Amino acid sequence: MIKLRVDSIKRELPDTATFYLSTTSAEKIRYSAGQFLTLIFQHHNEEIRRSYSLSSSPDEELLAITVKRVVNGEISRFLLTKVHPGDILFAAEPAGKFTVSNHDDQKDIFLFAAGSGISPVFSQLKYILNRPGASKVHLIYSSQSVAHIIFRNELEELAINFKDRFNLVHLLSSEAKRLNNLVVEQLVNKLMCFDKGRAEFYLCGPFTYMRMIRLSLHYMHIEDNKIRRENFVVDAVSVSKTYKNFPPKNIKIAIHGELHDVQQGEDQSILQAALQNKIQLPYSCRNGVCSACVAYCKSGKVEMVRNDVLTEKDLSQGWILTCTGHAITDDVVIEYK
Repeated sequence: MIKLRVDSIKRELPDTATFYLSTTSAEKIRYSAGQFLTLIFQHHNEEIRRSYSLSSSPDEELLAITVKRVVNGEISRFLLTKVHPGDILFAAEPAGKFTVSNHDDQKDIFLFAAGSGISPVFSQLKYILNRPGASKVHLIYSSQSVAHIIFRNELEELAINFKDRFNLVHLLSSEAKRLNNLVVEQLVNKLMCFDKGRAEFYLCGPFTYMRMIRLSLHYMHIEDNKIRRENFVVDAVSVSKTYKNFPPKNIKIAIHGELHDVQQGEDQSILQAALQNKIQLPYSCRNGVCSACVAYCKSGKVEMVRNDVLTEKDLSQGWILTCTGHAITDDVVIEYK
């Protein structure tokens, strides 16, 4: 667990603010552009976790999370109304697979964001444009109106300073400009500069928004391993349920230089079994949608009842989600790298 001090708070919109955080230790917190922080709170002797995308770039001195008020969101309301500069917050190490690789290659990088989904995309954008490279970056950002555009001035400045590498497209519902299947296809074809087979796509917004874009890209014959999705703030802690029965299994978990032998009970996920045995694995949503609990399956076979974040490439490399993953063989070894 890391300890963070709120350095300052910037109000972006009436219901949205950016919290600038500094570490209380001398060691710099390392993370990749597009990852998130999982904040940890104690409420009535119960631990509550919420994940928020980092809107800062790893190049910047302070960490930053941008929080939008969520309907019935207990923690977002608390952060926006009760937290002040100087307060201390606790968090797990930054995590997440919503990261751009080989951004200096000659290829198109398409960033689709809706509303506060701009947060991790803004982090990626700043990081990529702060480095030389042959890639072209295209941001298609959907907002309700001009007044609802988060980071509006900063995005416009980037569009001016990097006009040869960066295209900024605003779609405003108030002007009847909304993203749909046809518009996705038209914009991608219009903005594409290099070979379509090399293009990469990063989506962050509501589930239905990302599903529509993904289906549109599939129709355009874009391979699924070229599409990476990140959900909005995961503001609910629920456990995925399954109608399939998973028998008990003995598993091994390697974390922090220690190897633990764990009995996974009937229908228990790997995460549930570990926490029951007082092994503190990283996690947040516990529902297969945020990737905070991602781990490497070194041997054996794991079946996930839900996975909204890992791509086929991730799965082929052995990555699994422990929150929805169940060992189905007795030789499973889970490793945290």
